[in-house]
Amino acid sequence: MKNKFLLFIGGLLLVVFLTFGTYFWYIFFLNASASYGSSTTNDPNRSGDIVMTDDGNNVVDADANNHEGDNLEQVAAYNFKVRNTNLQKGNYTLYIEDVPVNTINDGCTEATLLKRSQLRYQLIMNDEVIKEDKLSNIKDNILDSRSIGGNKTNTYKLRIYIASDTTDWQGKHYHYKVVMNKEK
Repeated sequence: MKNKFLLFIGGLLLVVFLTFGTYFWYIFFLNASASYGSSTTNDPNRSGDIVMTDDGNNVVDADANNHEGDNLEQVAAYNFKVRNTNLQKGNYTLYIEDVPVNTINDGCTEATLLKRSQLRYQLIMNDEVIKEDKLSNIKDNILDSRSIGGNKTNTYKLRIYIASDTTDWQGKHYHYKVVMNKEK
């Protein structure tokens, strides 16, 4: 009778040990490789995504009153942020796209539209100028492409202004928007 009791207790301890062992193995090894961290977190910002937020001006009109050589700090900037809400590093690419003339109701026509060759740009990330050139020199519309660490934010300012060699600029403007593509 004593042997049956010890065998029963030993079997019960073995089942409990295997159950907890399997559970802890899952928590530490399988769940640790999940891209969003522990499933016990209630933080709604841990959605595992790279998101772009802006200052509300998704379509921007370059101001024809600002010229190269002027104080660029006074040129109205398009402000936006790219935030990685994931815990792991991610990649993204920012594109600048021309907005077609007929999609904005401001009286803009092909005749009053500035060309990219007449414009320059300055891209600032985290308060540091990272690019500055003619807008027409942007290849494949790629404004910036980079990696971003987990739970990090990159703050951008984009200034577009008239190049100094542009002569026919009065009464003209340029519409653009910045879009983001998340890389896998």
